[in-house]
Amino acid sequence: MNVAALAGREVRNANQKWRILAACAGILCINAAFPIYGASVVNTAMVTAMKLDRSMLGLLVTANMLITGTTAPLMGAAVSRFGSQRTLIGGSAALIIGSLVMAFLVHGPLQAIAAFGLFIGLAMSAGGFIANQACVAGWFVDDQARPFAILYATMGAGGFVAAPLIGEVISRSHDWSAGWLVFTVMGAIALALSFFVVRDPPKTGTPVEFGPPGGGTGDGSLKSPDIWLVIFCIMVAGAGSALYIAHGLAMLQDYGHTPLAAARSMSLMAASTLIGNFLIGAFGQRAGLRRSLAAGSITFAIGLLLLANARNTGLFYAYPVVLGAGFGAVQVGAMALLSKCTAANRFAAISGVAISLQTVASAATPFIGGWLFDHSHTYTPLTGTMVALNVAAAGLLLFGKRLFPKGA
Repeated sequence: MNVAALAGREVRNANQKWRILAACAGILCINAAFPIYGASVVNTAMVTAMKLDRSMLGLLVTANMLITGTTAPLMGAAVSRFGSQRTLIGGSAALIIGSLVMAFLVHGPLQAIAAFGLFIGLAMSAGGFIANQACVAGWFVDDQARPFAILYATMGAGGFVAAPLIGEVISRSHDWSAGWLVFTVMGAIALALSFFVVRDPPKTGTPVEFGPPGGGTGDGSLKSPDIWLVIFCIMVAGAGSALYIAHGLAMLQDYGHTPLAAARSMSLMAASTLIGNFLIGAFGQRAGLRRSLAAGSITFAIGLLLLANARNTGLFYAYPVVLGAGFGAVQVGAMALLSKCTAANRFAAISGVAISLQTVASAATPFIGGWLFDHSHTYTPLTGTMVALNVAAAGLLLFGKRLFPKGA
């Protein structure tokens, strides 16, 4: 093959992988951001309309997280066996089915828990982080921080759009079930992107280099302590975020803010994740992914503190920016650092374990938060615990340099 043909092939491959990144970003936005941020608006409206307590609001998210978490390793195995594209097709189809069931067949709390947990949980598991991350990691082998930043940026954009859009649909229709029809349309778009644009990455035998002794103690498997430390960071940030997603709107309304203002603040929080995404993508490699992730964990903890005191106007507008920026930095920084610590052929499986444990941890806090509020009328003890755990995660990262590969 001549030089011109090789150059043309490289250009085509480069164009293709950027198209696939854009498609994966759109699919992640629909299958993850919309259920996370948009469903919070629908569920809060539904629980209010059905005159249910806060424990039920938390239980909806808990059921969803449990399904997402327990099936995550299976989705990692599915990606390894069937490829990212087929897994994403299945997840997008589950979102369409689940949204139609929620809109037309759910009339009570048990039906809502079953449908939101099973169908939307499977949509998030199969069509969300694992398959999209594995696809992007396979196409962008050399520099993954920037593609991951772009991938997660659409989570922020999706959250910014989803909450007010669905809130407006419910407000105009005076029916919470109408919000689920937005999910049906978005699911059809994700299904089309999965089928027509996404392609599985080419197989590669390129080895992953790890630092010499003293530059990292892991071997790129689940036996590595550095991987477990990153997973711990993902778990505690996810648990704090789940508490906010499940109860943040209700918490802010308790402080005297209107439902529409609370929904807008959630959209601002989602949009602010772009700040963290951008900073990690632009400076993560230069500053060091380990230190960048620690900074994200501390910022996220500060955001939770601001949320817990967001009774006045200043903190009401400050908390979403700080909380979102911190969570965005943790999202991208954790996965970029995990990919650096993980052998290439193990990334899908290990990221599946990481997301599984994150979602199991995230499943606990919404229910605990609802139970705690119903019995003591406060979220403060649980919020304080989340702050402490995220600060602890940052400290372990900063003082655990020897655990990580060289240059991490």
